[in-house]
Amino acid sequence: MNKTIGTLQDKIKKLVNENTEMDGEVRNAQENLRLSANQNQKIMQELSEYKARIAANDQENNMLKQKMNNLIKDNQNLDEEVRNAQENLRLSANQMKKLTTELN
Repeated sequence: MNKTIGTLQDKIKKLVNENTEMDGEVRNAQENLRLSANQNQKIMQELSEYKARIAANDQENNMLKQKMNNLIKDNQNLDEEVRNAQENLRLSANQMKKLTTELN
């Protein structure tokens, strides 16, 4: 009986040691999970910041594109006005030439 009790006590000690070792492993695993969760949270925050920056850049790019399109239209209108003014000057010069010829 003493032998059986001794054997049982040895088994209990062995199981207690195993539990103690497993407790350490579980704590390490929990710490690793906590650190991993913190890293994931930081990465998600950085991704959100990048997404916000990209959205702001897209909005600014669209605004600049619209301004460029407006400037292109203005430039085309000015080009047409210059052509009309040149044509008017040419016609006016021809009329002045005719009047000068008639006066002489």
